[in-house]
Amino acid sequence: MNSNDCIQNLDDINWEKAWQKEVGPKRNQKKHWDKNTNPVHFEKIAVKDEFHEKLIPKLILDKNNTVIDLGSGEGAVTSLVAEKVAKVTALDSSEMMLELLRQRCEHDSIDNIDILEMEIEDANVKSVGRYDVVLSSRSLMGIHDIKEVILNMNEIANKYVFLVVFGRNNWLLEKKFFDSIGKKYPDFAPYDYLFNLLISLGIYPNIENFDLVGNRKYDDIEDAFIRMKWKSGKLTEEEIGKIRPFLEENLHKNPEDGKLENINDKADLVLMWWKK
Repeated sequence: MNSNDCIQNLDDINWEKAWQKEVGPKRNQKKHWDKNTNPVHFEKIAVKDEFHEKLIPKLILDKNNTVIDLGSGEGAVTSLVAEKVAKVTALDSSEMMLELLRQRCEHDSIDNIDILEMEIEDANVKSVGRYDVVLSSRSLMGIHDIKEVILNMNEIANKYVFLVVFGRNNWLLEKKFFDSIGKKYPDFAPYDYLFNLLISLGIYPNIENFDLVGNRKYDDIEDAFIRMKWKSGKLTEEEIGKIRPFLEENLHKNPEDGKLENINDKADLVLMWWKK
């Protein structure tokens, strides 16, 4: 097989179908944060870290911009964007996450964030309008109808679209846990599928790996248990019961700050963005 054959084979791949196969059945993804999650104060999970410090300078924003943050969560990114622009709409489907965002806005006296409870899949020009910038940070990886979502995002944006997605070396500590219980880690759809889907749609994104150095840090075992994702919908109650002993064995106290950590407990994040 020569190189031209390889290129032809890549062109023949239906990247939308490949993505959907990895994600699984439509709307069959259990939300990590839902109404049954134990309440937690926003400051527990809203830590601004190395990722936030590296992301904001990469976004093309000005003080007159309007921005919609799709999958805003509790607003760690949203609040930083709000400092740079005129207005941000934070859209998320989790009532709990949006309540944490309200706590943040009140705590930090932020008055230019509008909150919209909605599924990302339902966001389109008709339902949310148009914005100068569309941002989605780590919130697309479980979306089944990814092609429709991307096309809607592109239509909503007047100027730019920025996507942050997970790379292939993500959360290796959590993968180690799944190995320890003899299960395959239910990883995200590969980010390169999304990149190739964009190309097939005639969108040619810039792409960059954040190359993060720092790992997550926790106050205690319970803090780690809450803040890790775990994909608990894939675990039995017995397997969930093994998480805390696993953390006790694999998290170690940093002598400088007293926090618990593991060098493999960090994200692999990729930025894709394009100009309209």
